[in-house]
Formats: sequence, structure tokens, C-alpha cells
Amino acid sequence: MFRLLMLFVLVIATVNADLLSTRDNKGATLKPLSVCCDIPELGEAKHLSSCSNPKLPGPCNDVQCVFEKSGFLTDKDTLNKDAYRNHLRRWAEEHGDWSVAVDKAIHDCIDKEPRQHLDFPCKAYDVFTCTGIAMLKKCPETAWKC
Repeated sequence: MFRLLMLFVLVIATVNADLLSTRDNKGATLKPLSVCCDIPELGEAKHLSSCSNPKLPGPCNDVQCVFEKSGFLTDKDTLNKDAYRNHLRRWAEEHGDWSVAVDKAIHDCIDKEPRQHLDFPCKAYDVFTCTGIAMLKKCPETAWKC
């Protein structure tokens, strides 16, 4: 009887261990890392909406539109560093886990001159892409989903 009880306990423990290890293991993936970090929306809804109806073609035009309407550009090719820095800091206050990522974005994308190497220059795209990469590099554990 004791052996039967011990066998039963061993089987239950083994099954539970397998279930727990399966639940924690999400498996390998070759998805771009950007899909693994759930970065909250950085733009204001009114600017995103006005630049989306209709959606502007090309890799730069919609980002350029949002940056212009948000006051992040002083002209087509010049980042309004104070406006963008202030926006990111206010955003970080609303999204507490993201302050380290925002600090990296400010350091890498505002304090420096990023270039993302599109076929044509686009300051808004350069800065926005740099911001996304910087924030991905410092993605808080609470937002990591892969």
C-alpha cells in the first residue's frame, strides 16, 4: 500500500512539473524583437487621427505629419529637441515602467543625430525609428511578451 501511495505521489509530481515547465516555456521564435515589446502609443490621438485619414503613402509621410502637428519639428529637417524631449518625459511620467527606456531614447535620439538610412532623408523617421529601437533595448520586463 505504501509503495502504491508513493508511486501515485511521484506520478502527480511529474505531471505537475511538466505542466509548469510547459507554461513558462514560450518556445523559440524568429519574430522581429519589436513584436516582443509592447510599447504603449507615443503619439497623441488627435495627431495620429488627422495624419491617418487618408493614410499617407511612403515610409516617412505619416511620421512626418505626426511630428509636424505635434511640434516636434522646427522645419522639415530640424528636430525641435526641447519639444520632443519634453513630450517623452511627460509620456514617461504617465508610463512609470518606461523611464529608463525614455532616458535611453533621449540620449540616443535627441542628444545625438540619428540616421536610419532610408533612400531619402527624413528627420522624423530617423528620430522616431531611433526612439523605437532605444525603447526596445530598455523594454521593461512588464511589457516583454516573448
